[in-house]
Amino acid sequence: MMYEDALLNPPNICGFAEIELAHAQMRRHRACRIQRCAWKRVAYYTLVRCGRITPPESSPRERARLRGIDFPVDTIDRSLPEGIPELHILHRVLDGLTRVALPPRTPGNGDER
Repeated sequence: MMYEDALLNPPNICGFAEIELAHAQMRRHRACRIQRCAWKRVAYYTLVRCGRITPPESSPRERARLRGIDFPVDTIDRSLPEGIPELHILHRVLDGLTRVALPPRTPGNGDER
């Protein structure tokens, strides 16, 4: 399934990448999210490859927790790509699969769930 806004990223950055251009793009796209902005993503990985940036080992949520800062929930992109069911539908499917997978409960055999 292809998505209109899907981008393919090559696994490596070419040897012609310009560090100063990458720095300029990072400044220009400061407000962008790396998951949604191809310019910022390429600039970021260029700077990582060239040793100018070291990626964090923890998530933004973990870093906020360590600093005692509330992590803003509204900044999380909760939109689902087309064709992916909502969470309540997945829960219903899992409940149905659980009922099929588990043996039926009979009262009095010690199987009180």
